[in-house]
Amino acid sequence: MMIIPSGKPKIWDKYPEFGAVPAKEAYTGILHKLCQAYAEKFAEEWLILSPRYGFLKPCDLVAGPYDVRFTLKGTNESTVQIEELKKEWQEKGAAPFEPVIILGGKKFAPLLSTVTEQKNPLLMPLSGSRGIGEMQGKLKQAIQSGRPLSDSTD
Repeated sequence: MMIIPSGKPKIWDKYPEFGAVPAKEAYTGILHKLCQAYAEKFAEEWLILSPRYGFLKPCDLVAGPYDVRFTLKGTNESTVQIEELKKEWQEKGAAPFEPVIILGGKKFAPLLSTVTEQKNPLLMPLSGSRGIGEMQGKLKQAIQSGRPLSDSTD
């Protein structure tokens, strides 16, 4: 199972008249698009982690624009709550002890460790990156070369 971040730029920024769209079309940022291309190439199953909607399958509908983000301090009243994320993980997530690859920054590790109740090893192949530009470069190189990133356990 692979988890990718949603991202701030959304389709409604360019097309405000659009209604609900599948999650795989909702997020338009460069990092998200690279994560999505990577997931489509190297993962059998993948989910988008949205701070508003929780775990989304690529075909799940996103109703419209929102501006909510996860912070290093966790969730707040406008984000999906931990208990809801745990419930969604039970429904959509990986089986216990199955490794979960997280494409994103270090803020996702404690959140997913809590959500999975530490039953899944978390692999973070982008964790050593010095910034978003380096993450994008690593993803582009992996996609172009056809070789997945090496996983680092967090």
